[in-house]
Amino acid sequence: MAGNLLLGLLLSGAGMGLNILGANKARNARNDALAAERVRQNQLDDEAALLNQKAQARYEDFGGQQEERKSKLTELYQQAPQSADAAVGEANASAAGVMPTATNDIVTREVSKQSENAKAYTDQQGAARAGLTSFGDLLGDVSLLQGRDASQVAQIGGFKRGSSSIMPYELEEANQKGAGLRLFGDILGGIGSMGVTSGITNGVLNGSLNVPSWLGGAGTAAASVPSVTTSSLRPVARPTKLATGYL
Repeated sequence: MAGNLLLGLLLSGAGMGLNILGANKARNARNDALAAERVRQNQLDDEAALLNQKAQARYEDFGGQQEERKSKLTELYQQAPQSADAAVGEANASAAGVMPTATNDIVTREVSKQSENAKAYTDQQGAARAGLTSFGDLLGDVSLLQGRDASQVAQIGGFKRGSSSIMPYELEEANQKGAGLRLFGDILGGIGSMGVTSGITNGVLNGSLNVPSWLGGAGTAAASVPSVTTSSLRPVARPTKLATGYL
């Protein structure tokens, strides 16, 4: 009776507590999974943003970069394989077996003058060529790096989609956290409900229902159930004769 009722209430409370613990465990697991996903997405976003910044920085002061590239190309195109004096010396050495060496001052000055004119012409042509090819050369290098960065950004986007696609499975796994506690809580709650029902039913059938004092009852005081006996029933009086005034 009262023992069954008290035990049932205790088991029901324990089952409710286990269900709360299991639900909290699952909620914490879901929060951890969502937080981890946010961290992954933010890290990938930061990597993509860094690549975009690098790509944009390549076009800053493009005119200055072109002038620098033009200077390098001009130096490359104007660079002679050997000096003019060395070239004249080689020419004289190769022609020594055919014609005498030029020792006349007039001839020497003329050779030097023509060499300087040729050098000035080649320098002018090298500078002009550098001016024509500097833009395309610089743009080609930048485009190559931009294409490499674009492929890396696309790869990062694939990582983001892959991470998002497995998120439902992580949440499903998180929902299973605390399942054992919830199951045990349901079992205790069911047993507790059966105990409460049994205690109340037995109390009613036995004519008294003892309510514990900590639940607001009177302790050992019983709520009596009124009973009906045959001695408490009184017969109804019947008239001995009929009233003649109505006949």
